[in-house]
Amino acid sequence: MKAFGSQIIAEFIHCERDILNHAPELEALLSKGIRRYDLKLKAINSYQFEPVGVTAIAIIGESHVAIHTYPEERHLSLDIFTCSPGSTGPRKLMDFLKSELQPEYVRFKELSRGLSVDVIEKDHITDFTMSSFDIRYHIEQEILNQRTDYQQMVIIDNKDFGRMLFLDNELQIAESDATLYNMALVEPMLTAGVPLSRVAVLGGGDGGVLRTLLEQGAKSVALVDIDEAVVNAARQHLRGICGSAFEHPSSQIHIAEARQFLQAHQGFDAIVYDLTMSPESVALDEKETYFPAIFAAMQQSLKPGGMLTLQVGSPSDHRSFERAKALLEQYFVEVTFEKVYIPSFCEAWVFGQARKAR
Repeated sequence: MKAFGSQIIAEFIHCERDILNHAPELEALLSKGIRRYDLKLKAINSYQFEPVGVTAIAIIGESHVAIHTYPEERHLSLDIFTCSPGSTGPRKLMDFLKSELQPEYVRFKELSRGLSVDVIEKDHITDFTMSSFDIRYHIEQEILNQRTDYQQMVIIDNKDFGRMLFLDNELQIAESDATLYNMALVEPMLTAGVPLSRVAVLGGGDGGVLRTLLEQGAKSVALVDIDEAVVNAARQHLRGICGSAFEHPSSQIHIAEARQFLQAHQGFDAIVYDLTMSPESVALDEKETYFPAIFAAMQQSLKPGGMLTLQVGSPSDHRSFERAKALLEQYFVEVTFEKVYIPSFCEAWVFGQARKAR
């Protein structure tokens, strides 16, 4: 038999149907689709992970179908392999699962296997967005590629944007836009005349916001990041962004989870929330409980009249924006948002600000 196959690899993002943590239902759904399109089911098995997640694998007449779920993110990964070139069954099975699980987005590739396969492209890195497009950045030189305790960290050099930091393939900051991005978080404090005697930065392990606050006269800045590897990488490889901010006598670096830090530290004039809006890899719990808890903790940690600034993300990520808006209006006053175009992000970015009631 000649070694040849066709493989569909797909990601179902933000599935609406709530069965991603139910192994028997997923196994039944997969069996139904395989039989409907005559893919000749031979055997099927599944495993329920604790606390969440399911893997199901089916042996079919011409190879296999596998799924793995991330219920906390309403995400499913799908792999369909067949050694029958030109068969319409695998694509129909994918479409069937899509109609049943109702994902908001689907990303997939169809690969030719057996002769050659392009698995990893070394000359660029792709940033998945919540928009109808993804962004590819050309790599002049890969500076660092490291799996930390929490995420995959990559630092590259790019001809137009300089040194760039990616976490789990999402661009965090580029050298060319560091001042623009960081000032979008700091300038509202300056405009409002907020005293910068005591400020906390949640996230921002690249040190850019920390540097900007110090340059604007902040007397004491606590940077709180759970991933020490990011801070260490910034010290070594991102000096164009952080400068000597980590060594500044007014800096205090805390390797800690943000909410736990806030529970133990009070009385800030201002807080900068520079954390991801998808905190699953570093949060103590899921989004539904994490965000209300951390917004309440930020409100409690500010002085009366203190200011919160934050990055909310892409305007296309409507779910994150609506969540942030609702929580800000619940815990704070004087809530406003501004869009700032960040060239390396290839789109505008939403920044917010609010005050604690006096």
